Order: sequence, then structure tokens, then C-alpha cells
Amino acid sequence: MSTFDQMAQSIAGYEASAEVTPFTSKFDAVLAGKAQFTTQEQAGYDVFRGKAKCNECHRDGGPGEDPLFTDFTASNIGTPANPRLPYYAEDRPDAFGYVANPAGSSFIDAGVGGFLSKGHLLSQPSAVDQRWVALAADNQARTRVPTLRNVDKRPTPAFVKAYGHNGYFKSLKAIVHFYNTRDVLPRCRPGDSGEGTTCWPAPESTANMNTSKVGRLGLSDADEDAIVSFMQTLTDGFMPVSQQ
Repeated sequence: MSTFDQMAQSIAGYEASAEVTPFTSKFDAVLAGKAQFTTQEQAGYDVFRGKAKCNECHRDGGPGEDPLFTDFTASNIGTPANPRLPYYAEDRPDAFGYVANPAGSSFIDAGVGGFLSKGHLLSQPSAVDQRWVALAADNQARTRVPTLRNVDKRPTPAFVKAYGHNGYFKSLKAIVHFYNTRDVLPRCRPGDSGEGTTCWPAPESTANMNTSKVGRLGLSDADEDAIVSFMQTLTDGFMPVSQQ
């Protein structure tokens, strides 16, 4: 166990280092008084902290807090299943007899709740800590609230990133639009060309779904675009490490 503790401490030390977390984004430069937001970026930050409620989970700091843009909790935002994932077809034994997804196309990601109740296939037959099982129901389908730092960082401008626990969303605009309209737009029908714009598929799971901060935010299209512009200021590399 001491070896595992040392491994965890090493990983935590590396993740906290300037190599991984340099805090050199435009947002950090603004905090340091070395840059200014554009009008749209500032508008996005105001909406982010205001009616969009983003700051309630993706915390930008506060008394005793660093601006890490996560509150380290877990939440189910009602993301639709992503049928493009190869995992759904991995219900047959591979060359070594391993079946990655026995549930096949009926698989539903149980998130933190699934881990608490039965662990993961790769960790079995490890015993489940029975003290965790009682917490499983309240954490079913919840996934970790990610940091928004470097949320738009990519190797090239044309590189397509994926967002959400299963990669369903392919742009920041798409996931912001989902937060804003999940409970406003109608359910999509199979093959609906308006998916992601004028309709949304059903959530992968409705267990413990967040209805207080997601789904009906009342934002305009301009508000959505402004939030995206603000989140793009969280990409490291705007200023050298030595200028922090």
C-alpha cells in the first residue's frame, strides 16, 4: 500500500507542476493585470458567472480557492448516448477471450455510482468496499465535473475535440447549447437532421440528472457564443511561464 501511496503522490506532484499546470492563459494574464478581455470575452465571463450558472460548478475561485474551474464534484447533465463509440460493439470475445462490454448496445454508463457498487471489469475480481455501496444510488450516472482550463487547447486549429463523458459533443458551442436548451427543445427522432441544433436525443440516463443548473438557462445565441469566447481564454500558452 505504501507503494500505491507513493505512486499517487508522484502523479499528484506532476499534475500540480508548471509543466502540466502552468497557469499561462489569457484569463491568468487578465487576473495579473497584463491583458484585457475583448468585449465578447468579457460578456461571456459575465454570463458564465451570472445567468448561465457555470461558475456554480466550474469555479473560477473565491475565498480560499484557486481558479481551477471545477468544484471536484460529480454530476449527470443528461448527455445523450454516443452511438459512435466502438465500445458498444465490443460484446464478443477478442483473441484472448476478453469481452470488454458484455452489455453491448444496451450499455448505460453508471458513472461514479457504478464504480461504487461494483468497480470496473478491469479491476475485478477485487472486492467492493461495502462502505461505498450505500453511496452508489445517489451517485448513479454522475461523472466528474471537469476543469475548463485548456478546454479548447488542441494541437492544430482544425483538430476536432470531443466533450462530455462519452464524447458526444464535438464543439464547445454544441455543449453550451445543450446546457442552455436540453429541456427546451423537443426530443429528436431517429435520423433527425436537426440533432444538436433544434432537438436533442434522450439522456443516456436520467438517474440523478441535474435539473437546477442545466437544461433551461434562457440564454441567447449571442450569450452562447460569448461563453465560448470566454472559455477559449483558458488555454495555456498566452504568456510565458516567466511572466506569471
